[in-house]
Amino acid sequence: MNIWALDKHQDIRHVLLLLAEQLGPDAFTLDLEASRDPCAVFLQHRAEQGVRAWLHVLGQAPGRYGLHLEYPATSETFDNLGLSSLVGVLAVHFDVSEIQPLP
Repeated sequence: MNIWALDKHQDIRHVLLLLAEQLGPDAFTLDLEASRDPCAVFLQHRAEQGVRAWLHVLGQAPGRYGLHLEYPATSETFDNLGLSSLVGVLAVHFDVSEIQPLP
């Protein structure tokens, strides 16, 4: 999928590229039907249907991200996460065992 072709805010497209680089291109899929807001996107666990994350920049400080994690029986919310914190939380959420450094 060409992330730059998505109808999303530049900050969302940029962070998706960084996440794919650090977590791996197969760490998650995008659910573009669930959120049509250009400043947000749903990330879906590849193997577990009920595990996903709503990533957004709505109301966040510049260069920071909001994240709403969904599990089958509960949820968890984070605001104003920096990139390294965002990567760490998503690595745990999506069962990624190794985080790659940015080039």
